[in-house]
Amino acid sequence: MNINRFMSAHLDQMARTNRFEVNMFGPSGIASRGVRCTAVTTPDKKIITEDHNYGGATPKRKYAKSVDYTNTITLSFMLDHTYEDRQLIELWQSSIYDEAYNLNYPESYYGSIDITQLGVDNIPVYTCSLHECYPTSVGSISFDASAAAEIQKFDVEFSFRTWSSKFENQPTGLLGGLFNKVSRKLESKIKKQISDKLFS
Repeated sequence: MNINRFMSAHLDQMARTNRFEVNMFGPSGIASRGVRCTAVTTPDKKIITEDHNYGGATPKRKYAKSVDYTNTITLSFMLDHTYEDRQLIELWQSSIYDEAYNLNYPESYYGSIDITQLGVDNIPVYTCSLHECYPTSVGSISFDASAAAEIQKFDVEFSFRTWSSKFENQPTGLLGGLFNKVSRKLESKIKKQISDKLFS
């Protein structure tokens, strides 16, 4: 098969960097859909190995020693006139300490974040969930009267303990794949109809 013909036929099904959503769930009912989140990167995961040699001229064999990944993630937000996202993040951060700056128990401020890749039909394809996370650094906001009227933005760094992933399109054979394809089309139509009713 011609590779160019294959690519042109399937290019519209490729995952896009700008099709994603972020949902944050903090303590005490703090929650945000993160609709104004403009950039985020899912964490990596590495298997740390150790070389073992069994003597003689045998080559070294690598064995898994531990699992490691960076325990921080940065989210970038645009701000609207309500500063809603900034308020929620600062409220979440203030739950880490009291008015005398004494630290609270971690279980009282742990939350979770879901980062979801959406398909071209706006149905979830992949979700990365961060567990036991909380905002460790809330970025500054800059003002400049001489600059053009740009949208105000700020960054937030979250720390987390672990992360897990979920794939919506699990391989299930020919019939299972066909069923998933039909289900996604139906779900996409229903979601569009609901969205049209809510926002029209």
